[in-house]
Amino acid sequence: MTRIAFVYPGQAAQRPDMARPWRTTAHAAVFEEVGGAAGVDLLTLADDAMACGASTALAQPAIYATALAAHDALIEAGIRPTVLAGHSLGEVTAAAAAGVLDRRAAAGLVAERGRAMGEACAAMPGAMAAVVRLDEEQIERLVRATSDVSVANTNAPGQTVLSGTPEAIDGLASAVRELGGRLLPLQVEGAFHSPAMTPAMVRLDALLGRVDLGDPAVPVVSGTDGLPKTTAAAIRTSLVDGMLAPVRWVDVQYALAAMVDAVIEVGPGDILRGCAKRTIPTVPFFSVSTPDDVAAAATELHMMQPGLAAARA
Repeated sequence: MTRIAFVYPGQAAQRPDMARPWRTTAHAAVFEEVGGAAGVDLLTLADDAMACGASTALAQPAIYATALAAHDALIEAGIRPTVLAGHSLGEVTAAAAAGVLDRRAAAGLVAERGRAMGEACAAMPGAMAAVVRLDEEQIERLVRATSDVSVANTNAPGQTVLSGTPEAIDGLASAVRELGGRLLPLQVEGAFHSPAMTPAMVRLDALLGRVDLGDPAVPVVSGTDGLPKTTAAAIRTSLVDGMLAPVRWVDVQYALAAMVDAVIEVGPGDILRGCAKRTIPTVPFFSVSTPDDVAAAATELHMMQPGLAAARA
């Protein structure tokens, strides 16, 4: 049996026309349900790249709905995961997919999470930037020497995302250049995975305290420490702590590589596939965001299964 991980993307994965491929399928209902929780016409707005790019409160429900539609289509095609993981917002999707959260409750949680983060960004302006071509030790020295900056994501070897005040992030450019790296500003509303998100974390914690949680049907590898979680309590802690803590995606990928034969990115875009190429290049990886992608992944998984063990040996 082929062991498969499903991984779900976070914010910045949004793409134009996310909902369009699902409109004529039964999975369009996912967009209607999540849109109802967010109070928006998500079937229309999820396709609006400008709206999703500008608004955290809209982008997160749109990404979540697209990921769930793809997840459900994969399950219908007979492709089932043995472990799940998610990048930031994607960890909420993983919790819903694992049955930790009721799907309706998860939709409300995602909508509230997006609103809370958007409001936190407005209250405390922030910025994020990717730093490439520097190693972990160089990044640590930069952060220690700079106030109001913290590590937000470790996405792949030589690719780290920093959060902080706009002035602090801008001020890093020359120091990064001197070390041989590049600073690439990201188009986001604020400083995610930093102390600026504390008000949003408090709201998420309170909301999780009002919903019923169950143990996951399969393990969920946490972005906060790269370890598999098998209880509702552990996943709840990870979801709350993950609002401020960095996403240790490198650690997540290494953990998955030791647990599975293939990984499927479930949701819009292919950001996580790009990370995997740099981190776990020998692990077969597929990106699924449309019904056509589901069919293609099913075909390739079927074809590779007989030789999979030998190829990974």
